Amino acid sequence: MDDAGDPFMTSSRDPDVVVIGAGPAGATAACTLGGRGHRVLLVDRASFPRAKVCGCCLASSGQDILRSLGLGDLVDDGVPLETTVVHGAGRSTTLPFPGSVTLSRERLDPALIDAARRRGVEFLPRTRAIVTDRDEVELRPLDATTGVPADHLRPKAIVVADGLGGRALDDRPEFHWRIAGRNRFGVGTVVKDVRDAPRRGELLMLTDRAGYLGVATLEDGRVDLAAALHPERTRIGGGPAATCARILREAGLPGLAAAAVTAKWRGTPSLTRTRRRVAAGRVCCIGDAGGYAEPFTGEGMSWGMEAGVAVAPFVEAAIDDGDAHAWNRAHARLLSARRRRCRTVAFAIRHPRAAMPVMRLLGRIPRIGRRLAGIASGQSRPAADAGALG
Repeated sequence: MDDAGDPFMTSSRDPDVVVIGAGPAGATAACTLGGRGHRVLLVDRASFPRAKVCGCCLASSGQDILRSLGLGDLVDDGVPLETTVVHGAGRSTTLPFPGSVTLSRERLDPALIDAARRRGVEFLPRTRAIVTDRDEVELRPLDATTGVPADHLRPKAIVVADGLGGRALDDRPEFHWRIAGRNRFGVGTVVKDVRDAPRRGELLMLTDRAGYLGVATLEDGRVDLAAALHPERTRIGGGPAATCARILREAGLPGLAAAAVTAKWRGTPSLTRTRRRVAAGRVCCIGDAGGYAEPFTGEGMSWGMEAGVAVAPFVEAAIDDGDAHAWNRAHARLLSARRRRCRTVAFAIRHPRAAMPVMRLLGRIPRIGRRLAGIASGQSRPAADAGALG
């Protein structure tokens, strides 16, 4: 993709919608709204392509949305997952895990941004966006000279999709986070040329007293590692790299363990959190910026993309009458099923000794194991209606 972006909006007229955050949720929202004829500005702090802490698993609903956007070749280039190998308490078992594909964020994010631009969306990378208490957006390029005044836009609606660590709503106390206690934080990296990489189509889930680590091979042969770790146990264990390396060694993966020690790891804030609200005035929050339910279930990217589609009529309500509050209830309905699944998966991850006999039994009954794996990863849900994406 051409990452230069537009220096600023090419017209003096304010956009209908500003979308803050160009990950899967934000870029899909921009595609949806641009395809419905709205004038959209998409903003992100990063340059693209960029690496992210992410499990890189795309469930069937996300694949359906990509195909509706004309990005079916991206889905076809992904690695179809067939099985997941769960290792914990010194034991392992293999479960069927069909339906998802692995796809790197370096491929997915730029493709979605390009799809948005083809629908008339303007894109500003390397730009900080802050939502003011008047529902205005303050824009400041990250490489701007100190003292240069920020640009102020007055859009008719704002979509915030800037993730767990986003700062766009720092000045809006009604959107502040509620962060769960005894919380894990996320880390991730991508490595290559590792001799004991998982085979294509296999997802490894390694559970441990310090947290859990997912490992999968990407479409270009690199290996993605994403972990959720207990802060104190990670500190005692020598930090994220040392902790993940130990988990890999104990699972019989010395090559990956050695790569983990020298890899460049990225981190996230504490994972499990909710907003006081996800909509007020002209503002809607989606994706991880609207809340996160740990543990990973392999559906985060797809869920964010579904939210990017589902939020469109609520954004249009804000455009028409300045009020997006109904998104609060709709978002809660969307999130409730995911939270139930996450509680189920959380028990297995946090109590591997108790859960392993059940998982081993499911591995011997593929039909039931496949069904339960689908429920845990969100594969059994009907896909979001992406027909309006244009």
